[in-house]
Amino acid sequence: MEAGVTGEISIMIRIRSRKWGRVVAGAMLWLAMSAAAQNNLDPEVARIMERALQDAENFRVQLQTSEYEAKMFVQEWDGRGRLRGTAKATAIMRPGDPQPMTFVSREINGKVRLPGAGRRDKKDDDDKSTLLDFAREHKISERYDFNLEGKEVVAGETAVRIRFTPTNREARKNRADRFLDTISGTAWVSEAKNRLVKFEMRLVHPFELFWILAVLKECTIEYELLKPGEILGRAKLKIVFAVTTPIYSIRQQHDVELDHFRPRPTTVAAAR
Repeated sequence: MEAGVTGEISIMIRIRSRKWGRVVAGAMLWLAMSAAAQNNLDPEVARIMERALQDAENFRVQLQTSEYEAKMFVQEWDGRGRLRGTAKATAIMRPGDPQPMTFVSREINGKVRLPGAGRRDKKDDDDKSTLLDFAREHKISERYDFNLEGKEVVAGETAVRIRFTPTNREARKNRADRFLDTISGTAWVSEAKNRLVKFEMRLVHPFELFWILAVLKECTIEYELLKPGEILGRAKLKIVFAVTTPIYSIRQQHDVELDHFRPRPTTVAAAR
């Protein structure tokens, strides 16, 4: 059971599956972009959000033919707060590729699970929906209240800071809706390039996972662009989650540095 729960969470950590990737990645992007639909925002800010939406979709499409390096440090604790193990790894990530993750190096000490490097699900290729489709399906603009909190400099650029909280007014038709209703946070969107440059999200109350006895007790996601680049640049990502079942409890922290974004070599893409 432990491996099963951790494996399901790893789907969210990898942000690789189109289904759960849309829930997490869509939350990160759309919670920022859908603020354009809120009447209490300044018209100029609304225009920034609308342009950010198009930038986000363009970036998502561009990633399907790109690759980048991910350096990760993973820590795992048991239900009593005792460290079970740590792991360091470097991987080449190829979103949209049949083999989305290739480990270059791995160093594991103790008991800890790294994200898997399995093959891409064929269903992912059959799903042609966009971020706009995701937002419409889950009524993102109605599902959250948005509040403009000012501006900050992130990665050398001025960014609009927006706070979002669930309204709990929309119907919960599926697991994705239920998950979206449990998160709140803050998003930063650059004024110059209309790109999500920083994001903080947290779970506001426990969330039942794929069976009723497994509960996600803690989940935080922190993303920040550190240095802009041609495709993205250098960024950092921190994900913390804690899962409890009647048999055991587990907590993991993933600290990931994303860098060296580049077009995927055509020879590699053709070979795969």
